[in-house]
Amino acid sequence: MRTLTLVLIMISALGNWLMGSPTTPGAPDPDPKPVEITNGPVVENVTETTAVIAWSTNVSAGTVLRYGTDRYHLNLEASMPWGGLTHRVNLKDLTPGTTYYYQAESPMAQGTGTTVESPQLSFRTKTGAGCITACT
Repeated sequence: MRTLTLVLIMISALGNWLMGSPTTPGAPDPDPKPVEITNGPVVENVTETTAVIAWSTNVSAGTVLRYGTDRYHLNLEASMPWGGLTHRVNLKDLTPGTTYYYQAESPMAQGTGTTVESPQLSFRTKTGAGCITACT
C-alpha cells in the first residue's frame, strides 16, 4: 500500500510540474495582462443618421466611445454594459453628410484595472436624399 501511495504522489507532482501549478478557482490571475485592442476600432455600418463602431480586446473590459464633430472636442459618449472581449456601440441621431471623429476606450480591464484608448479616427455619415451639395 505504501508503494502505491508514493507513486500517486509522484505522478501528481510530475503533472503539476509539467502543466504548471494549478490555480484556485476565483483566485486572481498570477500574471494578469494589461488590456490591449486586438482588432479595430472599425466602422461596421454607417447610414445618414446612424453608425456602428466595433473593436476587440485581449481581456474583458468596459466599452466607451467618445465622439463628436470637432476633432478637438469629443463631447458625445456611447457605452455598453461592462465585461466583454467584443465591443460594439450604436450611434444614433447623427447629422447626414457630416464627419464625426471618435476614440474607442476600454477601461477597467479584468484582472488589472488598466485602460486602453485607440487613436482618434473618423467617418462620414451618408448624404441624405434631400441634400444636393452639403448637409452641414
